[in-house]
Amino acid sequence: SEVGYFASTTGNITGIYDMSGGAWEYMMGVMLHSSGVPCAGKFETYISGFSGPYCYTTGNVAGTPFPENKYYDSYKYGENRVNYNRRILGDSTGEMGPFGSETYGTQTRQINSWYQNEAWFVYTANPWFYRGHAYSGGVSAGVFAFGHDSSREYELVGFRVVLAI
Repeated sequence: SEVGYFASTTGNITGIYDMSGGAWEYMMGVMLHSSGVPCAGKFETYISGFSGPYCYTTGNVAGTPFPENKYYDSYKYGENRVNYNRRILGDSTGEMGPFGSETYGTQTRQINSWYQNEAWFVYTANPWFYRGHAYSGGVSAGVFAFGHDSSREYELVGFRVVLAI
């Protein structure tokens, strides 16, 4: 409509619409264990299906071997979810600084400088990345949002297959 196209990224009919997020989506971005191998999950209940060590507790899980490392992004070990010095240029976490925080009601969220989308980095308790944010995230949801999770199966998190040729 005459008014609707202002909702696009360019302010005209040829822009991209719906940039505000719809669901969190897992991606192949995982933190490395302190031993240097990818984390399989948080602990025995929250696992990715890949074999490897837990990041939050001791022990290992048997599963599918990780693919070659050229098929996923790996991030240095960290114990703090706001330690952004482990970012990687080219995966979007490296481009979105500086980072800060905002409070909405009783919740404080970490945000990035791109549209103030949510920005939580992987760490021992949540070694897997996801992107996008759920519609319920309000102003912090969007295509530039990134967060962390334990790698568990979760009904609010999907995934997207991307083929780059």
